[in-house]
Amino acid sequence: MCGILATVNHPLDESQLLRAVSVLHHRGPDGTGAYYDSEHSVGLAHTRLSIIDLEGGVQPLFSEDGNVVLVCNGEIYDFERIRGELEALGHRFSTRSDSEVIVHLYEEYGLGFTEYLRGEFAFVIYDKTRQRAIALRDRFGIKPLYVHQSDGKYLFASEAKAIFATRLHPPAIDVLAVRDYLSGAMPDSIFEGIGVVPPGCAMEIDLTTGRHTTREYWDLDIPVETNPTDDQRDFSAVREAFDEAVKLRLRADVPVGVYLSGGIDSAIVAGTVAKYHDGPVKAFNIAFPDDEAFNEFELSKEMAEKIGAEFHSVTCTHDVLLKNAEDCLWVSEFPFFNFHGVGKYCLSRVAAEHVKVVLTGEGSDETFLGYLHFQPGTGAMSDQMSNKAKARNAPSGWRARRLIEALGFVPIEEHVLTTSPWVQLFFRTMLHPKHAQRLRLRPAIEALARRVNRVKTDKLPLVRRIQFFGFKGMLAPYILATLGDRAEMGHSIEGRTPFLDHHLFDKARHMPDDVKIRDGVEKYVLREAFRDRITASICDRKKWPYTAPPLWIRKGESEELDRLMDRYLSRAAIQRAGVFNYWFYLLLRFWSRVLFFDSRQKRQINILFAYYLTVQILDGLYVQGFEDNVKARDH
Repeated sequence: MCGILATVNHPLDESQLLRAVSVLHHRGPDGTGAYYDSEHSVGLAHTRLSIIDLEGGVQPLFSEDGNVVLVCNGEIYDFERIRGELEALGHRFSTRSDSEVIVHLYEEYGLGFTEYLRGEFAFVIYDKTRQRAIALRDRFGIKPLYVHQSDGKYLFASEAKAIFATRLHPPAIDVLAVRDYLSGAMPDSIFEGIGVVPPGCAMEIDLTTGRHTTREYWDLDIPVETNPTDDQRDFSAVREAFDEAVKLRLRADVPVGVYLSGGIDSAIVAGTVAKYHDGPVKAFNIAFPDDEAFNEFELSKEMAEKIGAEFHSVTCTHDVLLKNAEDCLWVSEFPFFNFHGVGKYCLSRVAAEHVKVVLTGEGSDETFLGYLHFQPGTGAMSDQMSNKAKARNAPSGWRARRLIEALGFVPIEEHVLTTSPWVQLFFRTMLHPKHAQRLRLRPAIEALARRVNRVKTDKLPLVRRIQFFGFKGMLAPYILATLGDRAEMGHSIEGRTPFLDHHLFDKARHMPDDVKIRDGVEKYVLREAFRDRITASICDRKKWPYTAPPLWIRKGESEELDRLMDRYLSRAAIQRAGVFNYWFYLLLRFWSRVLFFDSRQKRQINILFAYYLTVQILDGLYVQGFEDNVKARDH
């Protein structure tokens, strides 16, 4: 994995490109490179994390005639077979890098080359001959690719900070994104003017006009459940496809490890890696000793012992999470309600002492219906549920409840909690009064829910509509970005996600829902297919999402929290940022003190305080002091 930066119709020379991409040093500490075409004002820059072809593989990469230029972040799997086929067609390679096959696939097949790509990737191609640039992202959005566009000018980067470092677009907090995140619609970015190339899409820019088109080259295509065949109930087919996905992701010229929690997904990954890895697997775990309800240390250790892994654990107390919050937010560029992302950031720091690649379990819940909100009705089983059953099976947490309501439990025309006038009035009051007029724009969750329900999912049963949203609305913008790519790349660790191999997904999407959820047991097919590779305690355990113990955001809890609150939640800091209404914040503070007992309402207000704090930290790091932070972190 690496960090990339690309500019179109901006006059940034190579030295300026290298300066800007240097803020992504954590993504690629092993080298940098840049290319600038002054005639057509196209620039490409790259910072490299060497995983394959350690000595070669320096980017940008070029075609044999020099007319196609590439910068890529990610991995292309099965590249050696692809390379052999291309060489048989007459192509000549200059490196042993997996990324170079992209250049030659594009030369051979044009825009149809995407069907040959397997892996996680985000890249930009500059085609001098056809005078076009192509920015492309992998099918599920595992790797990020941010974009700022204005008046036919474009900036692309692996992280928004590289766009800001060009000094062509300054950072500012987007209050609509702050509001929409609260409403349940995960924004692509918390910053104004920063969007993304959508997963499974290619953005093609005509350099002669400055105009672009975005083409979807792959989509989920979740089918309406019909009469399943015996093959679609065959657990061994899932096992074989997953084994292949893991074996491909073990290909590296550096040490490889696994992240190991107490959940079934990471345990399956670890057990399968142990089967095909040469030597003991290095396994890495997070321990939360402050609250045993969230501590999976013993379950993980037991699993590590079963597979003979070399076990490493990082202890994340409340104080550890708080002390690492600012550094984590610098790399994540995204606020949060829970400090689990900070825990993952700390885990990656420990893993970086031993390996440069880790295999992780992200994507399993979305593919195999692992979350609790899939439970109310599954495909052919039932779309009709009583209110009592809905309440019993609905996940805890206000955002998840709202998302489910928006996606079909309550028709959006009749009532959606997050878009109700009273809830939106609450959010407008929570934010600074100067934004009142802008905040009257309709919440993104409403448009998202309508799109999910009516465009591609109108004939799907409820559970598959929720599954569709899980992929589109939560997986890429949050789980894969904040908890995956950012936490890992913050310490120069490459994460690989075998559950998001699109060949595996193609088998899984055709399986009936009753083999994914059976008698209330989620991910039933995985439990049966891999029972022999994991411990009984994990195999028989109910779903427990990865999350950190809640932190009470109030003065007097710890010296570190007092420091953060004094710096970011003071009257001066809140009014300087101009995002939140300071007087409403005081009112919530008063109300939380009135609620002496540990009520649900008090816990929800505390979640809001965590959100206040992390948004304010982002404003401090990026809006108030971006250049100072860049210098402080300059490598």
